[in-house]
Parts: sequence; structure tokens; C-alpha cells
Amino acid sequence: MRSTIEEQEEECTVFVCEESVDGILTAVYDAWASKLGLMNVSVQAGEYQNRRLFTRYRSVETDHEKAASVASTIRRRMGMEDYQVLYQAALSGDAHRGEDIFRTIVLGLAVWKRKNITRSLQEPSVLRVFELSRTVGNEAHRYRMFVRFRELENGVMCSEIEPENQVLPLLGDHFSDRFPMVDFMIYDRTHRQCLVHRAQKPWVILMEADIDEELIRRYSEKEQEYARLWKGFVKSIAIQERTNPRCQMNFMPKKFWKYMTEHIQEEAE
Repeated sequence: MRSTIEEQEEECTVFVCEESVDGILTAVYDAWASKLGLMNVSVQAGEYQNRRLFTRYRSVETDHEKAASVASTIRRRMGMEDYQVLYQAALSGDAHRGEDIFRTIVLGLAVWKRKNITRSLQEPSVLRVFELSRTVGNEAHRYRMFVRFRELENGVMCSEIEPENQVLPLLGDHFSDRFPMVDFMIYDRTHRQCLVHRAQKPWVILMEADIDEELIRRYSEKEQEYARLWKGFVKSIAIQERTNPRCQMNFMPKKFWKYMTEHIQEEAE
């Protein structure tokens, strides 16, 4: 007879993947194909600082073909609405998103076998996935309104952001549709990712990107002139005695201030 510890080890196997959408979907593929039992496996995006006792951990190498297969199956059998919710949840920075996403997919493909699973908020894992997706979507929406571009000496329009979640994939279509003839880049300092768009070409995201700090501070003469005029306009309409930072933060969270043109100019001076 096997020991209790040996049984517990077989009952819990965690598939550890990189913190990307394709990484999570690859782990879902491997966990499902492991034949260890859907209730005996789990998915983890990134490394936990503390590992659980009596648990096996398997490292998963990202495979884009496996990820595409899982994504296609979700869209076909669960529907585009569920896929969009799961996709946005995968972009979250939450440490437990991998497990919640996996459990939601299991419900959709193996338990209930129907579409619109992400509307079943009575299920804890589904509720968490829905909340993560909404948080990521809301942050991406704010950045669609906020992103400020500055023209560099080489003619490229450059912007910097520091989002809590990986929102770049949700910004690409929006800005490429608005500026199809413009070379631009959006650098995510938090996750070291860079969205790059060449005029009349599809946008791409560079992972583990290190940006040339000196290069992105070389603004074109036209950009410097517009910045000077904008700063003058802001000062001309401001009433110093009525400055209300608390009210300003209600309209524009303080984390965005460092990338506003008027603030950058003050630092430059």
C-alpha cells in the first residue's frame, strides 16, 4: 500500500509557465494532456516565492502552436465572449490567474460544455477571472485616453507608460487605426515590453525590451517648440491660489503625471 504522502504527490501537480498569454495557454494544454486528472493538476504563471508541500512542479516551455490550439478551441466551443474575458484575465498581474483561468476553461470544455461560461459568476474561479478581466480592460481604456506621444529627432513618435497589467496588446489596434501612417512606439516600463508600429505595417510587441534612455530624450525641434507653447498655455490658464491637487487626481491619477508634457518640461528645466 502506498503512503499518504505518495498519494498526495500524485494528486497535485502544478504546471509552471511564463507570465504571458501564450505561456498560460501552453500550460493549460500540457495540464489537460497530462492525463493526471483535471482536478489533480493546476497552472501557475510565474514563480511563487513559497512552494507548497506535497506538490509536484513541472516547468512548461512556451509553445505558440499549443497556445494557438487552446485559443482556437476556446473560441470554437466556448465562444468569443469567453475567449476575450480569459485573454484579458491572462494579461493581469495577479499571481493566481493561471489557476483561475484553467478552472474556468475546465468548466467550459469538460463540465458544463457550453458557451458564455464567464457569465456564471456564482462559480468562484469564474468570478475571479471576470474581475481580473474587467480590471485589465478598465486600465487599458484609461491608457487609450491618456497615452501621450512625443516626436523624437528620428521622427518616431514615442510614449512611455507604467501600467499595473500588460495592457499593450489591448492598445495596439486602437493606436494603429488612429495613426496608420505614423511610426510610433509605446514602452511599458513595468513589464519591459515595447509596442512598435511602422507606417502601413502591423504592430508588434517586443518582450524583454531595453530602451535607449538617451535616445528617447532627444526630441525634435518641433516637439520642443510645441511643448514650450503647451506649458505656457497651462500656466496662463492656471490660478495659483486655486490649485487643488486632490481634485486634479480625481480627473488624472497621480501615477500619470510624470509622463505629462508640462511635468516633463519642468523636470527638464
